[in-house]
Formats: sequence, structure tokens, C-alpha cells
Amino acid sequence: MLYICSQIVGFIGFIISLIAYHRDTKEKIFKSMIIANILDIVHYLLLSAYSGCATKVMALIRNIVIVIKEKIKFLQSVLILAIFIMLYVLVGIFTYNGFWSILPVLAAIIYMIAVWNGDEITVKKAAFACYFLWLVYNIFVFSIAGIVSNTIAIVSTFVAVRREKR
Repeated sequence: MLYICSQIVGFIGFIISLIAYHRDTKEKIFKSMIIANILDIVHYLLLSAYSGCATKVMALIRNIVIVIKEKIKFLQSVLILAIFIMLYVLVGIFTYNGFWSILPVLAAIIYMIAVWNGDEITVKKAAFACYFLWLVYNIFVFSIAGIVSNTIAIVSTFVAVRREKR
């Protein structure tokens, strides 16, 4: 029953994140992603997939900071970016459980760097690449919701990027 609940929560989070990358501003993307991250935290926690769970906790904090950093000058500092990267590395160390457990952390670092000062198209391109890393992780933790959602998200984000180029 716990596994089924984890998959339901995972699919709801996926639907919200899928919609996010079709939003037209960076702020709208990240507000939607905050909600999706909360659901993902629950999803990975229910699966005992602690690397994914901890990475999503950090992603939640990251997305909140990115939304408000435009208004608070101190949060725009490259020092904040460096702190986040160091925290992600610590998450990777503390949740290490084989090579596959590093993949969410690697994806998060790539995404963090891309979104720090990137525009909407840069954010979407980074997400596209990171979905592949999450796909492999989800295969290892047997997250059917994650596997399906990452596969669909790869296609959907590709379409969003192509549409943005036009």
C-alpha cells in the first residue's frame, strides 16, 4: 500500500512539474516547481530513496531562493550559489548508496548552475538534460512514477524548448 501511495504522489508531482515548463516566466516555472518538489519529497521518502528525497528538499529550498532572489540583493550573490553547490555535495556524501545515488545530486548541481542567472530557455534546456539523470536514478529505485514521468518530461521539455526557439 505504501508503494502504491508513493507512486500516486509521484504522478501528481510529475503533472505539476510538466505544466511548469510550459509556463511563460521563470518565476511561474519555479512557483509550480516548489509544489512539485514537496510532492517529490514525499514520493522518494515513501520509497526510502534518500538521495532523491534529500536532493528534492534542497531543490525546494533552491526554488524558493530563486523566486525571491530577484527582490533581495544579498541572495543574488555568487556566494549563495557556491553554498548551494557545497550543500548538494554534502547531500551526495551523506546519502551515498552506490553510483546511482549520485545522479540526482549531479542533476541538481547542473540545474542550479544553469538557473542561477539563466533565462527561461536556459532553464528548460538544463531541465531537459537533467531529466535523463533522474531517469536512470528512478530505474534504480524502482519508481514507476519517476520512470514514466521522466520519459514524458524529456519529450515534453524538448517540445517546450523547440516552441521557445520559434
